[in-house]
This record gives sequence, structure tokens and C-alpha cells, in this order.
Amino acid sequence: MKIIIAFTLLLSLIIPGHSQEDQASIALDLKKARAAYEIAKQKYENDKELYDQKAISLAEFNNTKNESLAKEVDYQKLILRLISQQSYIIIEKAVKYQNSKAEKHVQITLRSSTEGNQDYLQQFEQHFDIFTPEMRTAKVYNVFVSINNITDNTIIGSPYEIRIPYIDNGATALADFNLLRDAESVQVVLNYNGKKDTKNIYLEKDASANMVAVTSSQFAQETDLGSSASYDLGLERFSSSDDVYRFMVVNLPRQVSYDLYDADNNARLSQLKFNQGVNLRKLSLKAYLPDREDDDIKIDKPIDFYLLVLSDAEYTRLGESRNMTQKEIDQIQSGKIKLELIPKGVGRITVKAPSLYHEIKTGDSLSMKITVMNDGTRVLDNIKITTENPLNWKSLIVPDIIATLAPGKEQEVKLNILPPEDVNVGAQEVKIKTQATANNRTVETEDKTVRIQVEARTPIFGTIMLILLLIGVLGGIVVFGIRISKR
Repeated sequence: MKIIIAFTLLLSLIIPGHSQEDQASIALDLKKARAAYEIAKQKYENDKELYDQKAISLAEFNNTKNESLAKEVDYQKLILRLISQQSYIIIEKAVKYQNSKAEKHVQITLRSSTEGNQDYLQQFEQHFDIFTPEMRTAKVYNVFVSINNITDNTIIGSPYEIRIPYIDNGATALADFNLLRDAESVQVVLNYNGKKDTKNIYLEKDASANMVAVTSSQFAQETDLGSSASYDLGLERFSSSDDVYRFMVVNLPRQVSYDLYDADNNARLSQLKFNQGVNLRKLSLKAYLPDREDDDIKIDKPIDFYLLVLSDAEYTRLGESRNMTQKEIDQIQSGKIKLELIPKGVGRITVKAPSLYHEIKTGDSLSMKITVMNDGTRVLDNIKITTENPLNWKSLIVPDIIATLAPGKEQEVKLNILPPEDVNVGAQEVKIKTQATANNRTVETEDKTVRIQVEARTPIFGTIMLILLLIGVLGGIVVFGIRISKR
């Protein structure tokens, strides 16, 4: 009877989370199992004496023995059930860190929390004659761990699930995941002893690293000469200190200038400090290419350079270095990211002419010369010259297609504009249009407009008669004046 009371008290203490109905039900099962075990054990001991006295057969004795063992197993199962219900796994730590390959990981520390229950069970050790050493260890077996995105509950850790074979009483175990998607908080999912436990955890940062991790989704860019490239940068602090960090760009040719901006307010930065509780910052690095290539900047040749995020001490140690070897960069224990800039040539057409205004007479044509020049930095291909004419006007262009034109070179083109025979007097416009490609990309061009003033042609015979008439009038006036003077 004392044993039953002790078990009932134990039950009420080790499973306080269950309802009174559940406790009563398990208590009854425990009483039945203990009573059945005691009866089977007593019968086994009696039958053993009878068998020794040859009062019963071996078959009868074996049946009694098997029945006793079965009741003992049932009793042990019930006690193990009580222990497993009391077992609990605590998430002690969840730390986000970055390894030497710049891969982000989450390491979770789990601890078994069954110490108090074990101490309590030892108070009843004299009654628990069926406890095996394995049962007394209170190990938690087959703990499955995974990490999910809090928003949509998708698994974001690799491996997707980690199995821990067992955790000893009061001991800890580690589960390390490679983050498939960056996150500040994760949902840790635990499965053990037939139950599931989930907790949303804000990840700690590995303060031992004392560095800033740098990432960019646009780390390699193609940019035309004379323009700029903008790299988005994400900075994540792995440190518990409030240090000031300084920026250094190395292995970028001196002809390429750059600026660092805060992505939120466009403030230009040379240093950065993380506010308390803030571990993420967004920046932008803008690099400006010169207009022309040179020995250091070649079209289509990638320029690899690094952005370093350094502590004051590290910045002072490195000095004003602008160029470093790969070995020197690898030895720097700080935040760094490799960026790539590929200069691209620009195809640009310039059309020049001595004059874009002309006057012609009706029945005349206009002959002029224009110069097509490659004012860009890349070879132009298939330059086509056309005109947009007024109604019934025609143009003759020689040559009308230029196969290729190197940067800085020019080609003279003859243009003959033919008005119709019945052209009206007045102003007309002819547009000169160009089309070309550079590196398989269409080149933007600017149209030129030729303004033509058409004037009526005066007949030659009428002009001569008018001149003779004028001369005759002037001669008559002179003769008349002489006669008057003689009088």
C-alpha cells in the first residue's frame, strides 16, 4: 500500500501539466500494473518452491515465470512512460556565425532538463526494484532538430533535419545548420518522445569573430566607359562591441574613383558604427569609370577589387595600401568582399557637315559632303546612312553603308539631293539618319536636318531685255539733260 501511495504522489509531481482526469487515469493504470506485477511475482516465487519440491511440472513453472516477466515489462513500460513525459529539452543557445568560406551557419545548443526528476526518483529507489540502470540514466533518445523560416514555415537549414541519437541526463548536444536563406530569427523545431516543440528564436551573433560580414547580390557588373556602376552591399555585424568600422578599397585602378553611400539617406560614408541592437546595414558603392581606356583599364577585361570593412586597429596596421596580393587579402581577418567591374566600350556616331543650310533654284539639285565619325570607344559595325525626304524628293548617298569604323576614325560621305521637276518655291527639310551596331548592341544616333531654300529661276531673255530697257532709259535721260543744258 505504501508503494502505491508513493507512486501516486510521484505521478502528481512529475506530470503536473496533465489534467486531474489524466492523472487519475494513469494512477489507476499504475496501481493495476503494480498489483498485477506483485501478484505475478508472488505466484512465481510460490511456484518455484513447488517446482523445486517436484509438486508441479516444468511447463506449469515456465508459464508462471513468463507471466511474471510479462507483468514486469508492462510495469516498466508504464514507468518509462512517466519518465518520458517528464523529459524536456531546453534550447540553451542559438548562435549565427560565418565560417572561413563566408558561409552562414546556425549552431543550436540543446540541454536535457531531467536533473530534478532523477533526484526525486532516487528518493523512492528502495521501492523501484524493477528499475534497470538504463532506466535510471533518464536519457532522451532520438531527438530530431530542424530550423524553419518563421514567416512561411519552410525549412531553411541544411541538412533539413538532424537526428541526435540521445542526450544524457543534464548533458548538452549541438546541432549545426548551414543557412540556405539568410535570417535574423528562426523557428527551431524539436521532435522527441512522441511530442513536437517549436520556438521562435532571435539568433545571437558569434561575438568571438568580432567582424562584419559583407554581401552583395550585384558583385559583378558591366559598365560603359564614362559612366558608373553601383553595387548594393549588405553589412552584418558579428560582434558584441560597438566598434567603429572603416572602409578600404584595394586593387582598384587609380583612374577609377568611388564613393560609399548609406542606402537609407544617401549620406556619403568613410566610417560606420552600428547602433545598439542593430546588426544589419545597407550601403551602396558607386565606382566611376573614365571616358577612355588606358594601360590599366581595357575594354572587356575584368577588374577585380575588394572592399574591406576594418576595425580602427586593423585599418591603422594596413595603412593607405591601395594594392595587395591575394595572399595578403586572405590573411586579413575582417569583413571583405570581392567585386568585379568589366569596362565596356561605347559606340557613338557623330555626323558633321560644313553647313546644314542651302539655297537652290528650281530645277537644280544639291550636292554636299558629310563626315561620319566614331566618337565612341568601341568599333562601329554596319553603319547605314539614309535620308528622310519630302514628297517626291530623292537622295543619292555614296557610300550608303560603312562596314566598320574604328574609334576616333571618320569617313566622308557624298550626298546628292534631287528635288522633283515641279518643286514648289519655299523651304524644305531633309533629315540625315544613321544606324549602327557596336558589340551587337544598337548605337544611339542623332539625326541631322538639312534646310533647303528653293527659289524661282528668272528667265535669261527677260533679264537681258530688262537690262537693255534700263540702259535705254538711262541713256535717254542723259541726252535729254544735255540738250536742256545747251539751251
